[in-house]
Amino acid sequence: MSTTSTKSKYPTYVILGSGGHTAEMCKIIQALLLQPSNCEKYQPIRYIVANSDVTSQRQLCAALPALTKDSDDPFISVPRSRSVGQKWLSTIFSTLWALLWSFWLIWRDRPQLVLCNGPGTCVPFGYAAYLCRLLGRLPTHCKIVFVESYCRVETLSLSGRLLLPLADIFVVHWPALAARYGHKRNLRYFGRIL
Repeated sequence: MSTTSTKSKYPTYVILGSGGHTAEMCKIIQALLLQPSNCEKYQPIRYIVANSDVTSQRQLCAALPALTKDSDDPFISVPRSRSVGQKWLSTIFSTLWALLWSFWLIWRDRPQLVLCNGPGTCVPFGYAAYLCRLLGRLPTHCKIVFVESYCRVETLSLSGRLLLPLADIFVVHWPALAARYGHKRNLRYFGRIL
């Protein structure tokens, strides 16, 4: 991985998920990471994609071509925690395998930011980052930021419920969610950001 003197030695991990999750993440990246004041701060960006996800990489490259053409290979393919329709018993093993992968990548790269918005692929990365931070492997400024999917109006997604206790910042889009979980210290409601 090549870096320049203006870039952080710690990457930003952006977790992508199929379909709507990637479309939302493209908007989040445009809003947050492409601001002139943040552009270099969060470089290099590594996009985490499930190995069975055939659309997210193509969708991101089409939406944000400038972000992906300047990097050597910004995409990292990882095992999926759970495939759609997968039996719950076998999910135990696939999730453990995904967690091991996530832990290894987090340990190796020491990202400064883990940014996710709800795909199941993000859950092992959230837990791996949290554990590595507890072990002192991640820099003290490392943050786990979860942006709940825009379509979650009254209840949190399963990924959201699993990561709410661990995320440094947990963003919701709707006042009903903000009211319901307002007692959580890490919850933020900025109104509609997408």
